[in-house]
Amino acid sequence: MEYVNYIALGCSIAAFALSLIACARVGKFVRATTDTDWETLANLTGDIAALKRTAQTLNNRLNGMNKAVVPQDQIIQQMLEHQNVEQIRRGG
Repeated sequence: MEYVNYIALGCSIAAFALSLIACARVGKFVRATTDTDWETLANLTGDIAALKRTAQTLNNRLNGMNKAVVPQDQIIQQMLEHQNVEQIRRGG
């Protein structure tokens, strides 16, 4: 039964150490953001929105490269038909 006390003591020491680490991280964040004003925050928000749009555009391009909606034979057939229509219009 004595090992239960040692396990509880170990868990409480680990919890205390983790809480000290969390407090140190929060303190570091507060010190880093003391000089942040509303204008800087607005600029950061705009920059993040621009980065999100860029990433979304890139993902859309990559997704478009991966899947072909129309088979290649059908595209070639449509191109040939379009060229025939262009030749008829030019001649007449």
